[in-house]
Amino acid sequence: MAPVASPLIQSLETSSLPSLPHVLLRVLDACNSNETSFSAIAEIISKDAALSSKVIGASSSALYGKPNKITAFEQKLVMLGLDMVRTIAISSSVYQVFSNISSSSPEFDMKSFWGRSLTSATLAKLIAQETAYPHPEEAYLTGLLLDVGQLVLWSNFPKQYATLSANVDDDLQLMQRETEEIGSNHCEVGAWLVGSWHLNSFMADAVLYHHVLASRVTDAHPLIRIAHVANSMSLANPGNEERLADGAALLGITLADSRRMITKARELVTKIAQTLEIEIDTGTTGAAEAGAAPEKPDQDKFHQKKMQLALEVRDIALVDGIALGVTSAPPSLDGILLAIQRSLHILFGFQNIIFFLRDQESGTLHGKSLASQHELVNEMAIPPKRGNSIVTDVLLVRSAYSSFVSGENGTLTVLDDQIARLMQAEGFYCQPMIAQDTIVGSMLFGLAKVQLPQVEKQRKLISMFAQQASQTLAAWHVDNEQARRTEFEVMSASRAKARQVVHEANNPLSIIKNYIKLLSVKLPQEDTVQGDLAIIREEIDRVTKIIRQVTEATEAYANPLEELNVNGVIQDLYKIFFESLFAQHQITVQTQLAPSLPNIVADKDKLKQVLINLMKNAAEAMQEGGLLLISTRGEIIRDGNEYIEISLVDNGPGIPKHIMADLFKPVSSTKGKGHAGLGLLIVKNLVDELKGRIFCQSNEISGTAFQILLPVTAKVVLMDR
Repeated sequence: MAPVASPLIQSLETSSLPSLPHVLLRVLDACNSNETSFSAIAEIISKDAALSSKVIGASSSALYGKPNKITAFEQKLVMLGLDMVRTIAISSSVYQVFSNISSSSPEFDMKSFWGRSLTSATLAKLIAQETAYPHPEEAYLTGLLLDVGQLVLWSNFPKQYATLSANVDDDLQLMQRETEEIGSNHCEVGAWLVGSWHLNSFMADAVLYHHVLASRVTDAHPLIRIAHVANSMSLANPGNEERLADGAALLGITLADSRRMITKARELVTKIAQTLEIEIDTGTTGAAEAGAAPEKPDQDKFHQKKMQLALEVRDIALVDGIALGVTSAPPSLDGILLAIQRSLHILFGFQNIIFFLRDQESGTLHGKSLASQHELVNEMAIPPKRGNSIVTDVLLVRSAYSSFVSGENGTLTVLDDQIARLMQAEGFYCQPMIAQDTIVGSMLFGLAKVQLPQVEKQRKLISMFAQQASQTLAAWHVDNEQARRTEFEVMSASRAKARQVVHEANNPLSIIKNYIKLLSVKLPQEDTVQGDLAIIREEIDRVTKIIRQVTEATEAYANPLEELNVNGVIQDLYKIFFESLFAQHQITVQTQLAPSLPNIVADKDKLKQVLINLMKNAAEAMQEGGLLLISTRGEIIRDGNEYIEISLVDNGPGIPKHIMADLFKPVSSTKGKGHAGLGLLIVKNLVDELKGRIFCQSNEISGTAFQILLPVTAKVVLMDR
């Protein structure tokens, strides 16, 4: 793997690597088109080393919670989403337009670098296919990024790198000069950058060793050997048998096959360059000439492309207000913070990020972290007092501050020391978040001390981004508070109306219950109807409790938990609905109730309400008759817990796909007038209250199946009570 990074390497800025304006224009056009697919965007981005490194780095970030595996490039774009891909393209374009580094610099020609990188990538993929390496896409990306360290060094030390790279004979001489004058060579820098993505790949090693003698990598991983051979071939003339010998020595590739692959790769690169309107020489170049300019660079065409890119950036700024993906975040606090974190990572390379958000009533700053390794941050609360912490002080002075600058007494406060340790960082940079006169909070970036100068260079841009993020968070708080007030007002009005309805509904229910009591007295005790009357009385009591809960807090009328025979509950409901529901709709009901089903401890009324809703749904779905199978099963183990299963399966027409997408949400009912579309939402809430789970499968061929899992371990709750 890549060696431990030196302080110099850690201080390098890698979030603003330059790309050709030709490529950036194509990416922006593709992102702005409604008809462009992710595969088309991936096809463009994968031709540029700088853009590819940003995509891989962003998609490999812990912010996306995905395994760091080399997958198809298109999958990485899908993982990021179009907004984030567009943010990468926009931020790269902004840098390209305003950077002092010129893509057509006479000291380092990006066109030549681009051509060589793409040639190495294409050769690596061809070699992988030729040698049956199972991951040709990984080989392609490795070849593309072999010399990405040159971009990093050039963008960080433009004048110095231009001088040292002039008039070198080969890559080994270039690496020697890099080490002597800067402190690290481009292989070490490139390996560090790739290694920082924590990929499950030998890509970093391939970058580190692609210029060493072939004899040193004879027994190395295939990817390292493929990269080494691809690099040699990219520099070789068809008649240069010395360079082509590496293919035979490391991978058993014949000279004829090597020449064939070189010819094919150069043809493909030439076609791609023509498509992007890039004029390059795909003929033989020496290693040291990789970054050297052609004798007559087409300055006018480069200038034209850069001006076109500048106009595109201006238009984007006017239309989007440079929101950079934050304002399009999901309408939740975590969604907005996650979008902010991802944008910070793409724009500035920050990965170690936490927030302190201000409580608008008390002024206290509460820690907020979306990363699992920083969970303790969520338990921190800092009072709004000067001198408590840098987190509060930056809000008072309204200016960013770092923990590397000592406090008044020469040391950090305990709180600031805690924060740095919780972030597992040497220190942190704290940026206030203020929207006009509204204090939102602070964002903190964990850093090594050597990284601070690079962050300070971007101080103004970070502040501008923080203002945009603060406005988004402030707007969310306003909307959230307004929604809460509206909900409270609607609920208050609804409860007032509900009290009237409940009062009127209780009267007929009481009358019906009294008549049933009189009927029971008149009938002999041994009459079989007595059992049916008892069920009806029980159901009336249940209805009374339900409508009473409309106006009062549910907890005030919480039913006691009791040990239930679930099979018995199902059989009682079957008796009630056999004639009134199933027979009326010509529905055949079959039951397969497990005889050894264990009892559970639960709220009987809630369970009955769940089953009644699902039975009624099945009956209403099969208006012309059908089959309903109700079954139970025990000994279901999920996540180490024991459940019983209740399933209701019908052979009706199934649930439409657009309803299935939001099955347990309040939607417009498909049953017509008199149905509010709330039945399954109620079912889901009741199952949640029973500490259970509910699943549904449905299609127009086999019908609909509901599966309910209820915990058997609830008995412990009863014993505790």
